[in-house]
Amino acid sequence: MDVCGCKGCNLPVISLGMCNKHYQRNRKYGSPFSTMSHSGNMVGLSAPERFNLQFKPTEDCWIWAAATDSDGYGIFKGVYDGVPYQRAHRYSWALHNRRNVPKEALVCHKCDNPRCVNPDHLFLGTPGDNMRDKIAKHRHNIPKGELSPQAILTEADALKILADPRPYAQIAADYGVAATTIGSVKAKVSWAHLEVESVNGHNRGLSRRGKGSKLDEEKVRYIRASAEPGIELAERFGVSKGMITNIRKRRSWAHVA
Repeated sequence: MDVCGCKGCNLPVISLGMCNKHYQRNRKYGSPFSTMSHSGNMVGLSAPERFNLQFKPTEDCWIWAAATDSDGYGIFKGVYDGVPYQRAHRYSWALHNRRNVPKEALVCHKCDNPRCVNPDHLFLGTPGDNMRDKIAKHRHNIPKGELSPQAILTEADALKILADPRPYAQIAADYGVAATTIGSVKAKVSWAHLEVESVNGHNRGLSRRGKGSKLDEEKVRYIRASAEPGIELAERFGVSKGMITNIRKRRSWAHVA
């Protein structure tokens, strides 16, 4: 099979010794190596002129056709009224509103398209405004699991809780959390992204306030009054050291005076 005669190209020939790509370039630009856009096209042009050559207007968005950064925003180096810009949408806002973007302000997108440079789709905002806009449009990524700043449990804890058949109150005492927290994990209200089945115990223990436990009110009062180390009390009553701590701090059995 004949291949393209252009250096470095191994595509099959379609005409005049060239592949389809180089043949079409040759027909359109007079050379198989020419392209419509290259650095030489921009020499001597002003920033607005360079800007206007690098997007494709549609009925809605103006799509940036040149390079983009890792976040998907158009890259454009231009100066407006003495202030340099690195991103196309920020330059577009300054250019079309005839004033510079305030230093601490964000230029946000109404259309949620980072490549859009249509000034009608851009608005100034703070990071808080941007986050509220994301939440309103359901585009925000709420940190999950251990990444959440409110997380008390670890992913390993959550997996153990989901597999634990004991009453919720007992599990809660071991982890130093409320029984409702355990219920939330079991019901997949929290840690919903963990793809494991929840094992429910015969008694959730959310409202029975100690019933079904190895302990009773008399033992709980003894534990609170005792000066013995928690580990010794835990061995005596057949419970965890964490439960002893939670009883003493009234995290569990709080109803016992």
